[in-house]
Amino acid sequence: MLIQNVLGSIAISKDAISNIIGKTATATMGIASMSTGVVEGITNKLSRKSLQNGIELHVTESGLDVDLSIVVHYGTKMYDVGRELQKNVREAIEKYTGLSIGMINVKVQGISLPIH
Repeated sequence: MLIQNVLGSIAISKDAISNIIGKTATATMGIASMSTGVVEGITNKLSRKSLQNGIELHVTESGLDVDLSIVVHYGTKMYDVGRELQKNVREAIEKYTGLSIGMINVKVQGISLPIH
């Protein structure tokens, strides 16, 4: 992501933004993990990119659009968790990068069941 100012430009990598989003997501109550496909999950674990699972970034005219795939804890209200995640991600990205955020789309991919 490139930010222009009067002094020049500042480049922020998608990996850096994804790490901010991943840490924000794991700190959000009700989220068990970020979701990803099996092959991508194995690849990301081997490359130590597990915080970036389930995160897609798209640069648009309105700013940065974020697509998140999550797994929620059993018994949580999915809508409430999704709204809280949207709010937390928007605040974190704007605070740490100064980027304009467009849409934040949350897809609940699964439920983490308690182990007995």
